[in-house]
Amino acid sequence: MNDTGELFAMAAVWVLIAAVIVRFVPNKWGRVVLFGVLVGIPFWELPIGYYNFQKLCMEQAKLQVFEKIPPQDSVCVENLDSVLYGGLVRAGYTRIEVTGGSDNANHYIASGRVFMTNRKQVKSSYCVAFENNIALPWRVSRSDTSIVRVSNDRAVARQSVFYWWGMWWQQAAGPVLGRGGRCFDDPYHPFVALRQGAG
Repeated sequence: MNDTGELFAMAAVWVLIAAVIVRFVPNKWGRVVLFGVLVGIPFWELPIGYYNFQKLCMEQAKLQVFEKIPPQDSVCVENLDSVLYGGLVRAGYTRIEVTGGSDNANHYIASGRVFMTNRKQVKSSYCVAFENNIALPWRVSRSDTSIVRVSNDRAVARQSVFYWWGMWWQQAAGPVLGRGGRCFDDPYHPFVALRQGAG
């Protein structure tokens, strides 16, 4: 079961527990008020938060291309690690320019594909940039992989991962009580789209 399914299961169990508790209240309106309080306090934001999260997932989790991108065999990145290097090599890049740091620069340079440089001397037309922990309303955060045109620093494509931190008590106790959910597409799709062209 995924995080969202677990959250809804918790809500269903809590609704049943609340229904049992309110049976001991003799007054009809007292039962209604107590049930509303027992369910409302921990789960009042569930419908809105879930709707918002699902809407973002459907509209923005896949690669969004804002302008036509011709096929590229060269790309720049700020930092390079083994996972990113593997993804770029699998996508077919013959030139990878690194403008920042690398976890094993000498090894990558020896491959003949990797070149250490600064941003002003980049020969690639596009860079791949990463930005994490972008806060959004309703306890959602976003992490972006963007394709950026070097000449004007404009993002021409973006793919996002969305994290829904769930209810207020989940976020306060995180990560112990889980989260509301996570949605994402193939993380290598931006690399392949830039290599093959998109738009």
